[in-house]
Amino acid sequence: IEKGAIAVVTDMREYCKEKIPYVLVENARSAIAVMWSKFYKNPSKGIKTVAITGTNGKTSSAYYLYNILRCANISCGLISTIECLVNGEKINIESGGGSVLDIDSAMTTPDPEILYLIYNKMKENGVEIVVMEASSHALEQNRLDGMEIEIGAFTNLSSEHLDYHKTMEEYFLSKEKLMEKAKICIVNADDEYGKKIIEKYRGKAKSYAVTESGEFEAKDLSINKKGVSYKLTYLDCNMEIRTPQIGLFSVYNSLLAAACATVLGVENKHIVEGIKNTHFVKGRLEKYKNKSIYIDYAHTPVAMENVIKAIKEIEATKRLVVLFGCGGDRDKEKRAKMGEISTSWADFTIITTDNPRTEKPNTIIADILKGISDSERYMVIPNRKEAIKYVAKSLTEQDVFLLLGKGHEEYEINGLGKVKFDEREILDEVFK
Repeated sequence: IEKGAIAVVTDMREYCKEKIPYVLVENARSAIAVMWSKFYKNPSKGIKTVAITGTNGKTSSAYYLYNILRCANISCGLISTIECLVNGEKINIESGGGSVLDIDSAMTTPDPEILYLIYNKMKENGVEIVVMEASSHALEQNRLDGMEIEIGAFTNLSSEHLDYHKTMEEYFLSKEKLMEKAKICIVNADDEYGKKIIEKYRGKAKSYAVTESGEFEAKDLSINKKGVSYKLTYLDCNMEIRTPQIGLFSVYNSLLAAACATVLGVENKHIVEGIKNTHFVKGRLEKYKNKSIYIDYAHTPVAMENVIKAIKEIEATKRLVVLFGCGGDRDKEKRAKMGEISTSWADFTIITTDNPRTEKPNTIIADILKGISDSERYMVIPNRKEAIKYVAKSLTEQDVFLLLGKGHEEYEINGLGKVKFDEREILDEVFK
């Protein structure tokens, strides 16, 4: 008001005493999402949106589905943690102080002023289907309230973001908001929270599963260093699915994408081809050049365990060295768990930093060490760049090196703010 506002939209009645017009709404965050959508003339109207939520697997599942749609020659868009794409081209719209790419790189689901700007650009490009990741923060903050959701997909749920949501139940309820909003739900029946969703939304939920029974099932699995293959069954339909991506989680991610594509009416041949052609997702078990070095975004206990197991399966004869840290100003409960998992599964662990933000790195590391009992199987090197150099220089042909936490990120957030940090460039420097 001091800066000249002529009206106020708020959900806090106590602020509605000033002598200017006000609009009292039930939820101000929801209102602003709808307002931005209307500002851009409801750009999501007429576009089918597939929103994918869950703790792990959102990005890879989104890329599988996006590639399937591209293979089927359907005009499509992607809004992901890594990038925004329209028919294979990166979106780059100047907005405020930086581009959409700059803003979105730090946020899985952009804020409404950016999200509906992106949708407007997609509408201008004739996009028919948008595949997007829906984070728990975005759902809790009602960022998607200005759009219709054709399919709400659920991958899994495990401990994450409890600094924000406080309890697993609150975390789950934020994810469930997408299921309420979606016309159709496609849900992991192997996940305990997925089972709750299927039961509650029985009228519109379709299930996919690997170990339990589901409407979409993966059978006759084969997982090796060349990738995974399985038979997808749905009603009287059978598809032979192959993907060069490794690990059991690649079965779940590709199965979810195939289920979404089937519901969208995509032909089987395009589903098979699209999954087969998904060779690379940046920072998702990304192999560094021709070396036994992998970069992955895993930053939760479950994701860490899944990735380590996948590497041990395909590099079974080699000594596994894992490097990881935990983010500052975030969920502290997972730190000791991740320390325990890494030192239990890996042959050796390097504990370092990962976006310490305003916390002291040594405080974060001390929390990680609480979960470690074997002092012979780890080393602490707080400076992440020096830690990477130390391991890379000492690798032999009998070793495999797994860098966890940063994945696609090319920056670090520390006490100085956001600074450039690309693990690939550090490795290039070592092997130059």
